[in-house]
Amino acid sequence: MSEAIIVALITGGVSLIGTIIAVMSASKKQMVETEKQMAVMRTEMSAMKEDIKSHNRYAQMFSENIPAIKQHMSDIDRRLSDLERRPA
Repeated sequence: MSEAIIVALITGGVSLIGTIIAVMSASKKQMVETEKQMAVMRTEMSAMKEDIKSHNRYAQMFSENIPAIKQHMSDIDRRLSDLERRPA
């Protein structure tokens, strides 16, 4: 083999090794960044789930109390009507 071919093969091999190392390093950095973003998203989703649970408890409490509130208002309306009908 001629010296030019040997030099070209060595240069190509070193270049290939450098490219592989650069690609692996970039891939690893991207993986770390992705894992960080996923951790942040998990934390935010957990907080949102707690907010939703709190909202649902409030909505359930409110809907359970509506019939009692309606009954109470009906009683007040009846008593007010009775008071209005009384002679002064």
